[in-house]
Amino acid sequence: MNIIEINHLCKKFKYFSLQDVSLQLPQGEIMGLIGANGAGKTTLIKIIMGLYLYDQGEVSVLGMDPIKDGNVLRNDIGFVFDDPRYYDFHLKKISRIIAPFYSNWDDELFHDYLGKFELSDRMKFKKLSRGMKLKFALAIALSHKAKLLVLDEPTSGLDPIFRIELLKILREVKRDGACSILFSSHITDDVERIADCITYIKNGRIIFSGIKEDVLSRFLLIQGKEKSIPVEIASVMISGQVMPEYFEALLPREVAASKGWNVDMKPSLEQIMLYHEMRGE
Repeated sequence: MNIIEINHLCKKFKYFSLQDVSLQLPQGEIMGLIGANGAGKTTLIKIIMGLYLYDQGEVSVLGMDPIKDGNVLRNDIGFVFDDPRYYDFHLKKISRIIAPFYSNWDDELFHDYLGKFELSDRMKFKKLSRGMKLKFALAIALSHKAKLLVLDEPTSGLDPIFRIELLKILREVKRDGACSILFSSHITDDVERIADCITYIKNGRIIFSGIKEDVLSRFLLIQGKEKSIPVEIASVMISGQVMPEYFEALLPREVAASKGWNVDMKPSLEQIMLYHEMRGE
């Protein structure tokens, strides 16, 4: 079963549009949604959350339409954005305000997560660090037993230690098997560490979407000591650059294989995204 199923989605704005977007998030998996700032990640998430109407295509979340079935889906989706904001109350009071909105709210589970995240319900939200605010927002999202957890740039601006800690928490959530995760980020290292599948969006279009290992295996890097990229490589590369002492180019693996180039330098997800962005299309 696919928790999210999107087919040929289009959404037009005055200066930007999502164009023919298709992707699938299987049940129990973590999808990393990557792309530069302004690529369309947040717009896509808002459509998934039922906050934006769309012009064409099909969108199914947990087998339902996020617009028509928004009230039902609210119980089953947990959302954590990059800068959580709540009233400046004690965490216990905030949870009591939020709990009635969810029929599946479990107060015991909420306090279990607070303990796991080293938070106290006596703390005031305003005095929490940004990382602690994210933990609190995650505790809220998980305490109504969400089947889909959506995180929009949660690690942006965090120090490396907390980023690793947050990724560990998400792995544990995924290990329980009851929750699928859509993880949006432009920090590709985080996505590569945690994701089962990856969707890369650029200028409102999906460049690729699939299982992480399959995506990473589609490309290879070629390096050489020449001071310019050889014509035969430049003609088939996705993009490349010349360094002071060598050149580097990203190619589709099948293209390199068809030319008999026996190169097996596997690029990182960051390099794959970098060279696609440098292509400038």
